Amino acid sequence: MFTIGQFTVNNLDISLVLPEVSHAEALYEIIVHDRDQLAHFLPWAGKITSVKDEVDFIKAMRVDTANYKKLVLVVLVNGKPAGMVDLHNIKLKNESGEIGYWLGQKYQGNGIMTQAVKKLVDVSFNQFGLHSIKLLADHNNKPSRAIAERLQFEYVARLKDEVKYHGKFCDMELYITFNPKN
Repeated sequence: MFTIGQFTVNNLDISLVLPEVSHAEALYEIIVHDRDQLAHFLPWAGKITSVKDEVDFIKAMRVDTANYKKLVLVVLVNGKPAGMVDLHNIKLKNESGEIGYWLGQKYQGNGIMTQAVKKLVDVSFNQFGLHSIKLLADHNNKPSRAIAERLQFEYVARLKDEVKYHGKFCDMELYITFNPKN
């Protein structure tokens, strides 16, 4: 297993690892259990309807990672898949990217995702040499916005009607952070 980072939060051992097919079943079980909550802000959650769908997703993300399009990581809590964090919309010419994430309900509220995002930001700046990272959060997703604020991302703007899901347009809050070495 290829590990990008490890840390401890509240006596929980957290690892950020490249996704493996062996993670698919556990991730799928979390998606099924938390589908309503996840699908509210992440419409893809309604489209993952089998372990095979998750396996196919993992395989596609590994290809995107190999082609420098994304860096998708599984968040392991005490060795068990708990969610994912990723760097996407990578623009090497502009040295920028965007972070996204989700975490199973039973793991939320422990600071796990805040620290996972912090670690991915560190890797993005110190190993990939990026200059800036954006984070978009639905205006109504207070926990997601709180991660950006705790990590001192700069608030940029509310993007009106930026995304459409569940048949309606939703506002997104745009945050950004810059590499302190640039």
